[in-house]
Amino acid sequence: MEVRSAISEVISSSPLAMLDEHVKACATCVAKLPDYFDAAQAGKWAKAAQVQAEIVDLEGIADDLKRNVRRNMPRGIWMSVSRSDLLELVRMQDAMANYTKDVVGLSLGRELAFPAPLEKSLAKYIKTIVDCVGLGVEVVSATRELSRTAFGARHVKLIMTKSLAVEKLERKSDEIQTKLRFKLKAHEETVSPVDAIFLYQLLSQMGEIADSAEKVAHRAQIIANS
Repeated sequence: MEVRSAISEVISSSPLAMLDEHVKACATCVAKLPDYFDAAQAGKWAKAAQVQAEIVDLEGIADDLKRNVRRNMPRGIWMSVSRSDLLELVRMQDAMANYTKDVVGLSLGRELAFPAPLEKSLAKYIKTIVDCVGLGVEVVSATRELSRTAFGARHVKLIMTKSLAVEKLERKSDEIQTKLRFKLKAHEETVSPVDAIFLYQLLSQMGEIADSAEKVAHRAQIIANS
């Protein structure tokens, strides 16, 4: 029992704990997307700028945590998982916050709003992306909990189930994006040609957030199975 307690104490301050904190910071950043686009679609650009500034601040916090993870990543034979897998996981997690900052930066910089007929589908798209990231966080958190239980088979199965749910949401986001592209094409005449190009780019970059969440889940699953 004393040995198990000692191992748990080491794990509580392990890279997986730091990664869990980092992914939650990234998800907080992504969770601001609905607020931003609510303001942008309403033409409330001052409010949109406020939310964009919050996203930039949150992305900065995530960057600080990322550097902390890399700086404190231990080297040694006691590590139960690959150091390279952990570093790749933090990079993928960070991409979610980075793409979020890029999306709102592009939108705000040109004061881009989607044509009104797309708003319902856009809201669904954003919600799917946010939900996908939220499930990705659950996978990372479950991986951390898995380490506390000495990588038990039941927890590995739970992580696999959650990872499959992330994949399902990522595919759903792809399907919604495709439909949005067709709808945007049908309403291109309502925006300038240049803005239309950037709106398509926004849809792609938003999709990268969900894609990054799927990559996070896959990498966490690799760690769980290691």
